[in-house]
Amino acid sequence: MAGAQAQLIQEGERLWNDRSLGTSGLACQSCHMQHANFNPSFVKAYPHPVAMPQQRAGLQQVSLDEMVQFCMVVPMSSQPLPWNSRELAALTAYAGEVQKDFIKTATANPCALKPKASNPCNPCAAKAANPCAAQNPCAAQQAPANPCNPCAAKAKNPCAGKQ
Repeated sequence: MAGAQAQLIQEGERLWNDRSLGTSGLACQSCHMQHANFNPSFVKAYPHPVAMPQQRAGLQQVSLDEMVQFCMVVPMSSQPLPWNSRELAALTAYAGEVQKDFIKTATANPCALKPKASNPCNPCAAKAANPCAAQNPCAAQQAPANPCNPCAAKAKNPCAGKQ
């Protein structure tokens, strides 16, 4: 069983770096290189509340495989993976390994748990930031080089229609 799990994790690592999974040109690693853009809640066991699905879809908590699916659909602009697919199992297994490593890093460096001021894959993550509180905070932004910023395209603007 350990060999099969190791193969699943290895396949998940390959998929984690695969930009062809979605249509946005992103891979999981695009937003999470060296543990970037994980909120402090990533140290909690799943299911737990996660800011991006709460803010973008109203989900109060998600399991790890649901979080993988949410990332497939939102930042990666893809269809969700089939729930019984090896790809979803592999990405979920690898994400679990990433989480374990993040927890070790966070334990060794408590500053790693501090929320980032800016999260290009979820600019709404900061508790103090409400993208719809201003008339249109995205209007002044030029299209950034980072395509996972929902302000980059009008169709992905979380503030659109809420002025």
